[in-house]
Parts: sequence; C-alpha cells; structure tokens
Amino acid sequence: MIKEAYSKIATYLMETFGANFIFFTMLLTTIASVVCFIVISYIITQMDKRYFIRKRLSGENSHLTSMNTSLNFVIKILQIIVGICLLVCGLVMLVLPGQGLITILIGLSLLPFPGKNKLEQNLLSRKSVRSTLNWIRMKANKEPFIFD
Repeated sequence: MIKEAYSKIATYLMETFGANFIFFTMLLTTIASVVCFIVISYIITQMDKRYFIRKRLSGENSHLTSMNTSLNFVIKILQIIVGICLLVCGLVMLVLPGQGLITILIGLSLLPFPGKNKLEQNLLSRKSVRSTLNWIRMKANKEPFIFD
C-alpha cells in the first residue's frame, strides 16, 4: 500500500515537474543542508562555554552600553532578524535533513520574548541536544558547554 502511494507520487512529480527539476531540487536541498550545518557548527564553536548558565552577571552587556544608542538599536534589530531566520530554518529542518532542534535553540537564544529561558531550558533538558552541542564542540577542540 505504501509502495503504491510512493509510486503514484513519484509518477505525478515526474509528469508535473520533470526529472531535471527534481534533480535540481534535491541538489539544492543537499547543498543548503551542508552549508547550514557548517554555519551552525561555526556558531556553536564560537559561543562561550558558559553561555547556557542562567546565573549571569547583571553587567553582562556593559560593552554595549558605551556604544551609540542607534548602533545598539541596529544590532538588536539584526539579532532579531537572524534569530527569526534561524528559527524558521530550524522548523523546516525538523522535516528536512539538518539539525532542526539545534538550529531552533540558536534562533531562540537570539530572540527576546517572554518565557525564553524556560523554553531554552526545556530544549536543553533533552540529552540528545546536549550531547550534539558538545559533540560539535569536541570536534572543534573546544571545551564542552556547562549547563545548569
């Protein structure tokens, strides 16, 4: 039954789009997945190992207060835009190849919203997420993250 359904879908796609379009789509998806994994791995390796510890000092962003307020505003807007893009990509990667939960976690860490810490902690409570984050850091010869 499933084999017949896949056969019908494959026949429909081949008749509708053609083999070249399907091949191009598969190639583009594969390239996008590899590039996304490389970018996410780079971001993870550049984060501070104590990033996920919630007991942060109040003067954490003291270097930003000395900057121009308009530059501060632009940085925050860019941070929100990148966070939304990563969140959407992570949601897409839940059904496509890629590190969906890790990408969602990084996207959420960039966005300011109520309940952010609780949601991050919920994602970080999963052993698979923690082990994947630390595995990526180990491959880059970085110290593992310290979690609460």
